[in-house]
Amino acid sequence: MAKVAFIDVTTTISYGGIQTAVWSLAQVITSKGHDVTVVGGSSAERREYPDGVRRLTFPYIARTRFPNFGNRFRKLAERLSFAYYARRSVQNERFDWIILTKPFDFFWPRIIGKNTRTRFAFMSGGTDFVALDRYFAPHIDAWLACSHFNAWQIQTRYRRFPKVMFNGVDTTIFKPGNGSILRETLGLVKDDIVFAYAGRIVGWKGLTYAIEALAHPELAGIPVKLLLVGNGPSVSTLRTRAIQLGVVERIVFHAAVPHQSLPGFYAASDIGIFPSIGDEAFGITIAEAMSCGKAVIASHIGGIPEVVGNEESCGIVVPPADVAALAKAMSKLAISPELRKRMGQASRTRIEHLFTWTAAADRLLGALELP
Repeated sequence: MAKVAFIDVTTTISYGGIQTAVWSLAQVITSKGHDVTVVGGSSAERREYPDGVRRLTFPYIARTRFPNFGNRFRKLAERLSFAYYARRSVQNERFDWIILTKPFDFFWPRIIGKNTRTRFAFMSGGTDFVALDRYFAPHIDAWLACSHFNAWQIQTRYRRFPKVMFNGVDTTIFKPGNGSILRETLGLVKDDIVFAYAGRIVGWKGLTYAIEALAHPELAGIPVKLLLVGNGPSVSTLRTRAIQLGVVERIVFHAAVPHQSLPGFYAASDIGIFPSIGDEAFGITIAEAMSCGKAVIASHIGGIPEVVGNEESCGIVVPPADVAALAKAMSKLAISPELRKRMGQASRTRIEHLFTWTAAADRLLGALELP
């Protein structure tokens, strides 16, 4: 049995892809007999945590309290403040492995000290590179990436080629279901063909192009609706653009919901749509929609094609920021219930075979040379 820790101040104070990955992996690794601790920031919010996973929390200074010299400066300052309070306790725990999730935390091997048995792994979920991270990189013992695309990003930055572990999905939660009641609650009628997006409503998610696609001639006469679930700074901009194009009545803007509520929204939709224009390292929300048995349309960018596949068995990948291509793909799926069904079934199978948290945990333990 190994003594393993995940260290990330955000794991106990916020929700998102990294936090989901940490807790899901911690739960699986614990079930395999290892002693797993999640080390995060102190929070007054009441949360539910997986059974058997130990947690240690420490104070920190929130990033918003630091001078605004840029978001990355604030994130680094927040993590350094957390390390100030957590360092001594982490040292005393004498972990076999500490897993870091952000380059912001690459200073941990140095502050733990050289005379320790603890080894460090970096489990990458993106490219939050920061000044001096390459200086600290030699102290990382094992490297993991969430996609082959992400592996090349890491290799380019640090000259270390990581093992690919992929992210996972909890297929017992994200599974096909009946969304007819929620569909009615959302004001959607039987004939509506609903394209759903769930996640942060920010510019690089490319949702402007999905709205512009609604107004494209390819979708003329087809009862297509767009369901956007999430919060973010781009909501008002998207609504304004929809009004300008005369398609606002074909869009349902819905506030963010708890992570475990998302399967219901996918069940109430027909197709997932993720027109990102940013280099996403993986695309976990896409995998979750696929796990719910939905065909998806997504951008051919970053690690997304590794999730969807590029052979149109589970969905269609389109060039980023290409409204015509996006509208054509939407039309193709909207007019063919048989194609949607076939792709949706293939999507579920793909996730079950390639992208579960058990498979991710096995790859992580293999990289750490643990049973």
